[in-house]
Amino acid sequence: MHEVKKKSLFTKVQQHETKKNMKHKLQIIISTTAASVLALSVLAQTQPKPTRDGPDYARDPMPRPQRADRLNDAAKASELIGMTVKNYQNEKLGSVEDLAVDVESGRIVQVILSIGGFLGIGDTMRAIPPGAFNRDVANNVLQLDADLPKLKSAPKFEMSRWGEYSDSEHLSAVYHHYGQESAFTFIQKGGAVPDDSTNTLSSPRARARLDEDYTSSKRQTMIPVSRLTQLQKAGKLMGTPVQNLQDEKLGKLENLLVDLPAGRIVAVIVSSGGFLGMGDELSAIPPTALRFTSDRNTLQLDISKEMLASAPHFKADQWPDFAQPTYSSGVYRAYKIKPYFTSDAGTQPDNSAVNVRERHDSDLSPTDQGNNKADLDTTANIRKEILAAKDFSVNAQNVKIITVGGRVTLRGPVKTAEEKRLIGDIADRIARSENVDNQLEVKSATSDNN
Repeated sequence: MHEVKKKSLFTKVQQHETKKNMKHKLQIIISTTAASVLALSVLAQTQPKPTRDGPDYARDPMPRPQRADRLNDAAKASELIGMTVKNYQNEKLGSVEDLAVDVESGRIVQVILSIGGFLGIGDTMRAIPPGAFNRDVANNVLQLDADLPKLKSAPKFEMSRWGEYSDSEHLSAVYHHYGQESAFTFIQKGGAVPDDSTNTLSSPRARARLDEDYTSSKRQTMIPVSRLTQLQKAGKLMGTPVQNLQDEKLGKLENLLVDLPAGRIVAVIVSSGGFLGMGDELSAIPPTALRFTSDRNTLQLDISKEMLASAPHFKADQWPDFAQPTYSSGVYRAYKIKPYFTSDAGTQPDNSAVNVRERHDSDLSPTDQGNNKADLDTTANIRKEILAAKDFSVNAQNVKIITVGGRVTLRGPVKTAEEKRLIGDIADRIARSENVDNQLEVKSATSDNN
């Protein structure tokens, strides 16, 4: 009995020593860890911080490469005006006050940025080359590769002196500040355009000049020095009347689709439904097809109402994807104008045979529409029935219908073979099948925004 108690006491002493040793080891571990953390903290504080002379692209998003001969974007001007501008460090730089554009050449000349309230220097304007921007669609902001000091040192802009701050000297300083000199090549110097009569379609000489311009896309997209002081504010262009050479109202300017990285206007959107009896239809027109009247209060288009009705248009609540070269190049071809953009490999707007065929003057386009009453009525009736069909895709609603001498040509992409057949049936019923040439092509739905 005495031996049992002695062993029990010995066991308790061992357990106590074991616990004591474990506690001591734990304290050593904790002390060592704390010392290591403290040492690392001190080391981090004593290390010099790396300087950043420019954007840190290891952390910041890399700007996408842009090309002036590519269709980079197609944003509504009305949505860009007022949009927040940030740099790649997510710092707010300002907001878009307006766009300085020249509709007749299809150029965006500069973007006016309001920086009041962001830099603490009052309500101040800065002019920025359009090619300096990227649009972040996901976050609904424009991105500009500039820090606050660079923006503060940029050339100023005064809205009250719009014309003065749009001359060649001021524009050169703006483009130079942002390293965009290579993009500053759209100014015609030395009186390349003889006189102001070339800026309107109100005379036979002007119309002849327009025909000459159509054969030279480079000349067409250049801005005469004398016209720089007449650059338009995109925000104030909305609502501008559009008429033809017969002074018939075709509609009003509804919006501009712009490609900021390329510095281009992709298309002028005209609200023409109320004048053409087509409801809420909108028409897309290449900017270089338009000219201002001498008083610069109205835009003119050399086309009849019926011809406009047969050119590309769409419903106000069903905008096509103009950023797709397939659709936008079709808008340009309809008016026999070469688009400023080309197509990347794999994104060819159309097959080569079609492109070659449509470039020849002998091929029909909406501008070849016959002007006699019978031809105009035929085109209008076919278009009316197509628009009345509720199940047609956007492409089908925008097919080209050209009637010349009683013969109807249908051209353009449709979504399905059934749409091609149904549109052909409509034309056959109105113009008789022997007078209908159905050239509609069944395309994939990649460019259809139904």
